[in-house]
Amino acid sequence: MKYLKNPVSPSFTPGALVKFTVAHSFGYSYGWRPINGQELAAWYASDYSKGMDDTGESKLPPRDVSIPIRRDVFYQVIRGRVSASAGYGKRSGCCELLCFLTGEKFYADRSAFTEQK
Repeated sequence: MKYLKNPVSPSFTPGALVKFTVAHSFGYSYGWRPINGQELAAWYASDYSKGMDDTGESKLPPRDVSIPIRRDVFYQVIRGRVSASAGYGKRSGCCELLCFLTGEKFYADRSAFTEQK
């Protein structure tokens, strides 16, 4: 039996407008961006960072923040092909996008978007 690879992710040119096409039943999904120093300091100052987790391990700080991606919004491509850090690992097949509503730059999976011409 021959296994099929994942479909080829599209590549986008910087400055292009893209729109989210694959959505959950809620009509949105999530991208991510690295956590900044101010957010990390706030996490360390919170009670959530103190103590141990359920297995007796010390708690690790978050590495990124989730950004909601909406189906009805256009995003601008900053970098079309990116290998981005996600959590404590690295993820390929991503693109870096700019949200016009919030002004935030974030990473998302390229295969979930189509370029608007």
